[in-house]
Amino acid sequence: MTGLGEQSDKRPDVVRAPAGVGTALAVVVGLILAGGLYLIAVRGDALFVDLAALSGLLFCF
Repeated sequence: MTGLGEQSDKRPDVVRAPAGVGTALAVVVGLILAGGLYLIAVRGDALFVDLAALSGLLFCF
C-alpha cells in the first residue's frame, strides 16, 4: 500500500520525444509559414486567379 506522496509501480512510465524534435517541428512550421507569406507578397493577386481557374476545372457541375 502506498501513501499519498509515494509513487506506485503500476503507473506507466512517461515516453518523451527526443530533445530536437520540438525544435525541428517549430523550424519546419516556420519555413512553411514564411514560404506562404513570400508567395502572397510576390504573386499576390495571381494566386487568387490561379485558384479560381483551378476550382473552375475541378468543380464543373
